[in-house]
Amino acid sequence: MTDSIPRPKALFESIADALRTRILNHELPPGSAIDETLLARELEVSRTPVREAIKVLTRDGLVTVAHRKTKHCTVTEFTAFELAELLKITEHLEVFHHDWDANPFVQDLLQRVTDKLYLALGPSFLMADIDAKQAQKGEGRGPGHDRPGQSSRQALADYFVWRRLEVAKRVMQAP
Repeated sequence: MTDSIPRPKALFESIADALRTRILNHELPPGSAIDETLLARELEVSRTPVREAIKVLTRDGLVTVAHRKTKHCTVTEFTAFELAELLKITEHLEVFHHDWDANPFVQDLLQRVTDKLYLALGPSFLMADIDAKQAQKGEGRGPGHDRPGQSSRQALADYFVWRRLEVAKRVMQAP
């Protein structure tokens, strides 16, 4: 019965969500410093919920903290090798999620890893990937839905090919 009562968000959760959005949209690009004091002033809150939000984003891999103090943190940057590894992990998780979609833990883990890809590749990749994923699931036309009667597993494999090509293009264009 208590499941039907919505739980209000804690302040640090709202701050973490707002920072996550800014990071994924590259308003705070990879490598940029995050100053908890300035952020607290900007949001008109104390430093404590900002610190807690930074801990959440650090756990999710979107922020890197130096010296166990949230005063020295940056938006995480990924190397090309790390990006390739993230791509492999997301593909394995997508297949597992496809086969075991009732498992709620897989969706959460998949979202955390996918967010790292979106951080590394920017907002234009995020939008293209979301569109391609919706097309793959049959909500539209796009990669994997060109041939009638195609299995959902094959559509997922085609989506992975599309995603790898998009990642390669963006990595090769990076300065």
